[in-house]
Amino acid sequence: MPEETDLGRIRNIGIIAHIDAGKTTVSERILFYTGKEHRMGEVHEGTATMDYLEEEQKRGITITSAATTCRWRDVVINLIDTPGHVDFTAEVERSLRVLDGAIGVFDGVAGVEAQSETVWRQANKYRVPRLAFINKLDRVGADFFRAVASMKKRLPGCNPVPLLLPIGAEKEFRGVVDIVKMIAIFYQDEAFGARFVEAPIPEDELELAQEWRGKLLEAISENDERLMEKFVSGDTPSHDEIVAGIRKATIARHITPVFCGSALKNKGVQRLLDGVRAFLPSPKDIAPVRTKVLGTKKDEEVAIEPDPEKPLVALAFKTIVDKHGDLTFLRIYQGTLTPGSQVHNARTERPERVSHVYEMHARERLPLEKATAGQIVAVIGLKVAATGDTLTSRGFSVSLERPVFPETVISLRVEPKTLADKDKIAEVLGRIAREDPTFRFEVDDETGQLIIFGMGELHLEIVTNRMTRDFGVSANVGTPRVAYRQKLSGPGRVRHRFVRQTGGHGQFAEVDLELAPNDGKGFQFQNFCGQGEIPKEFIPAIENGCRAAARSGVDLGYEIIDVTARLHGGKTHDVDSSDVSFGICASQAFDLAAKEGGVHILEPVMALEVTSPPEYLSAVIGDLNARRAQIQSLETSVDPCVIQADVPLSEVFGYATVVRSLSQGRAAYSMEPKFYAPVSAAVAARIAAG
Repeated sequence: MPEETDLGRIRNIGIIAHIDAGKTTVSERILFYTGKEHRMGEVHEGTATMDYLEEEQKRGITITSAATTCRWRDVVINLIDTPGHVDFTAEVERSLRVLDGAIGVFDGVAGVEAQSETVWRQANKYRVPRLAFINKLDRVGADFFRAVASMKKRLPGCNPVPLLLPIGAEKEFRGVVDIVKMIAIFYQDEAFGARFVEAPIPEDELELAQEWRGKLLEAISENDERLMEKFVSGDTPSHDEIVAGIRKATIARHITPVFCGSALKNKGVQRLLDGVRAFLPSPKDIAPVRTKVLGTKKDEEVAIEPDPEKPLVALAFKTIVDKHGDLTFLRIYQGTLTPGSQVHNARTERPERVSHVYEMHARERLPLEKATAGQIVAVIGLKVAATGDTLTSRGFSVSLERPVFPETVISLRVEPKTLADKDKIAEVLGRIAREDPTFRFEVDDETGQLIIFGMGELHLEIVTNRMTRDFGVSANVGTPRVAYRQKLSGPGRVRHRFVRQTGGHGQFAEVDLELAPNDGKGFQFQNFCGQGEIPKEFIPAIENGCRAAARSGVDLGYEIIDVTARLHGGKTHDVDSSDVSFGICASQAFDLAAKEGGVHILEPVMALEVTSPPEYLSAVIGDLNARRAQIQSLETSVDPCVIQADVPLSEVFGYATVVRSLSQGRAAYSMEPKFYAPVSAAVAARIAAG
């Protein structure tokens, strides 16, 4: 059992970045330097501790977020290493929801890349203070100051302020200048970065160090009156005052302190750890969350504070399905949790029991006798808790903000190979969906086939691999298809009657239903039914019928989004009316009203970023134009050149092979879902033709 830690010495942090920026390598160095691991794991060798899944080790990428706890000097660091690939962006979303701070890792050559922008926006949404680490400064083409400039230009709300400057570049990179202490640090390569020499700043680096120290003092003085007085009067603040000023500005998200190094070459990571300790917030530095108490007559609000003596409040942010029992990851915001305790699920309004509490180290588990406010732990015993559920003490029911995940953009048809597989596949897909909030599946009403939905080709490939490898289900898999949507072109209103006579009681329902576009607000149901027209017990069945019809769509079967369904009236029969009859009637009325208003098809459009050597630029752009791409920006002053474009998802299936062929393997790309857009008549006709 680990010793109890003072709340002010806890750091709950995550590592976020674009794919291949070096997140997991940074994580592995952190584990080595904090003494958690005695051998450095390497991503390229498939030995990284935090990439413990077979798929991760085989592909050399992070697929699922992994948590660990380590100690640096006098602080305890709860660390989550997140994926960089856009297909697994949900892992970043749910991790950032429960973290107090983060480290953004950037490639010293490429600077800010497409997924860097995405994870930065996610961190902005949850108001997470960050440090930045410019990595891979030993690579050919690395440029620290260009990377910092790209942060300022491309990351919304980012004010990067370097605290370290590199000494040397590319293969000559040998150390850093600490502009807070105004000293130079030179690393001894043979000592894995554990040994270094502190020395005066070299003469040729001194002027640059003084310039950036001045910028640092100016940045932190803008948010601190005492420092501003000293800055204006020309007085030099003390070292402690500067550190306190950096911490204050970082927690307020006025600045992003920037560190630098090469994780692979073991340079700069210890200084980054010092930055985590000194500048990122503890749970008690975060403003208390105010939320309403559920079930009270008045809108009673309470502040959720990191006090172990108060009633328990915890957020479930991740589930791993395990044959020995589902492992649910919790961030405890208030109170204390012990094995065997009963908790209340605010979503289901039912009690659940926690049988075991663990501190996690990737796949390893360390049993705990208790966990208190500020900790991130995993528990076994919860049966129905899902991502986003709030768990509380009995008699104290509150609900915390749930993470919101993006819409799926791609689908596959899956057909079990044997009768045994058919019996098992729905259960298996249900278990995967329980783990992954961006994965879902449904049955095609017309063909009876299973359709699975995900965030991209890689996402669904890994899901189907898991079905076979982890759960032993064999299936024939179709080709990827775009997850189109439909939207109302205008309002439509019908009065529809459903009558069915069978032996015994028949079925009768009548509804007056209006549909209207509801741009950007999803599905909404409004009841304007006059008193006594339709008994209130049938209203939920009508709403459920409308929701089911929206999911099924009309004609082509694509989901109808952003629609308001208004119930204006209807009729009932004393004997033949029921939930079933009103559900069917509402579904049919929805279909008819949608056809009256008219629908148009929407397609997912991706934000695509291509980096290409200048000699292949025209070929890449020509190919993009043929794919209905809209070029948003073109950066030709750097090598490689950077193209940013919006392109329909349907046009970029298999794009990796094409872009490699056009550039003799030297161009690369990344993309992420951006928005849904109406298709032209020609494209709509092509979609309708299949």
